Amino acid sequence: MLSYTVDEAAGVIDLLVDGEITRADYETLIPVLEAQIARHGKLRVVETVRKLGPIDPSLWWEDLKWVVRHRGVVGRAAVVTDHGWIGPITRAAGALFSGEMRVFPESQGDAARAWVREA
Repeated sequence: MLSYTVDEAAGVIDLLVDGEITRADYETLIPVLEAQIARHGKLRVVETVRKLGPIDPSLWWEDLKWVVRHRGVVGRAAVVTDHGWIGPITRAAGALFSGEMRVFPESQGDAARAWVREA
């Protein structure tokens, strides 16, 4: 499941990954990201990963293409998770973006949200 909330005034998207990510989840999220880019010029995202379940394999390619086209629009992104293996992947993926990316443990979710809002 992929769900999100948007703080329109601050331009912050708060994502929650808790299980399987479907094509419908992805296709619902992309217009939200595009709208935030149009409104604020940069993305500010907090992504909490509680449980990472199956992901529709065709989405990997679509997501990679989207990321490459939008690599200059990330202002700040925080990944909040207690899954240790996600940190190194996030830091490696951060090389694709012009903005800042950090990883926080779930116990520091509020600090992650504060950091993203500082931008």
